[in-house]
Amino acid sequence: MPQNTRNPTIKRGHKFYQFGRLALRYYPDRGYKRALSLFRDELRNTHGLMDALKRVGYHDHQRMMTPRQVRIIERYLGEM
Repeated sequence: MPQNTRNPTIKRGHKFYQFGRLALRYYPDRGYKRALSLFRDELRNTHGLMDALKRVGYHDHQRMMTPRQVRIIERYLGEM
């Protein structure tokens, strides 16, 4: 069955990753909005993480993450 490219999942090999789904992977026991809030706070408050992300093109309120940005997040926060 072909995958829906407008709604990608978090799996290796995909070109982009939805920010909200990434947030839910780190905070699976929270609701969607709370997971987003906690994840954004984590990105801002983890020493060096935001600088590393911005060096590879991250900007505030970004909805899709590149594989490179996800690898940086995993390096700082651990794998999901």
